[in-house]
Amino acid sequence: MRKLNMLRDYLSAYTTALKNTPFKLLYIDAFAGTGMVELQTKDSLDAQKFIEGSARIAAKIDDKPFDKFIFIEQNRKRCKELEELKSELSPRNVEIQNTDANIYLKKFCDQWGATHSGWRGVLLLDPFATQVEWKTVQAVADTNALDTWILFPVSGLSRMLPRNKMPQDVDEKWAAKLTRGFGDESWKNFYHPNPQLTLFPKDDESAYRRHPGVKLIRDAYKQKLSGTFGDRLLDVTCQFPNSKNSLLFEFIFCVGNKAGICLAHNIASHIIKAQG
Repeated sequence: MRKLNMLRDYLSAYTTALKNTPFKLLYIDAFAGTGMVELQTKDSLDAQKFIEGSARIAAKIDDKPFDKFIFIEQNRKRCKELEELKSELSPRNVEIQNTDANIYLKKFCDQWGATHSGWRGVLLLDPFATQVEWKTVQAVADTNALDTWILFPVSGLSRMLPRNKMPQDVDEKWAAKLTRGFGDESWKNFYHPNPQLTLFPKDDESAYRRHPGVKLIRDAYKQKLSGTFGDRLLDVTCQFPNSKNSLLFEFIFCVGNKAGICLAHNIASHIIKAQG
């Protein structure tokens, strides 16, 4: 999987670059799963195939190993499997948090100066759907210490935004998720008056239409990231389309500390272009 290969390459380069610095290094996996990833195969006769997931990839970095790992997973069953990984990594410093990643990260990042002032780290935000809240992203940016990879679910958000609807008619649960994900109701700006209306439009669902593409959704999110991370946001991203070449996810990188912008951007940009 390209995403995991990119993460492996970045973590290896990151730890090497900080090898001779006084910083302690932290890796946080916000949606850690089990530490393994099941491969999807077209041949149903094949046995199940698994590869190492992000948590195990980070654990195997050995040029300058991470000093601490935090694996966050809300599902109890998956957490039990992560406990096995913790046993394998003993006596290394591994925390497993069986909780909501947004709640944990916001509190953790708010306390960063008091608990991890001499640390630098890498955070992976790789949700199963649209779980990442904007307040979480802001808290992460405010630490000025966590290089962050975000897997942005463009397609998942698009499905929450029916094309022929008034903004206020979007399902309440979806609207709440969209507002948490964008931090406000700016997602309503994806809708515009239907240009095919007659001179006497009716006040119904045909009055507005969402822009048909997903580019507007992606660009709006990146613009918000730019407002929060500033020039720490890398312009180059990696896109993951489906078999019909429709965009599913966008892999986005933001640097933690301003002093590392040039080096981190160069590394991440090279990796993205090589894997793209």
